[in-house]
Amino acid sequence: MDTIAIPVLNRPVDATVEIPVSKSIINWALLIADLAPGDDSILENALFSEDWHLLSLA
Repeated sequence: MDTIAIPVLNRPVDATVEIPVSKSIINWALLIADLAPGDDSILENALFSEDWHLLSLA
């Protein structure tokens, strides 16, 4: 496997990431969005499930 260097950023990240829809990925995205600095994180086209709903209330 090849390795790549990942540069250290000296500024906030402003990015859009498109990933396949998955219930477990949505749960991780909710956790990451909650930990992200700033006021807004937008998750679009998320699969609705009971655990997603309960996690979003936390």
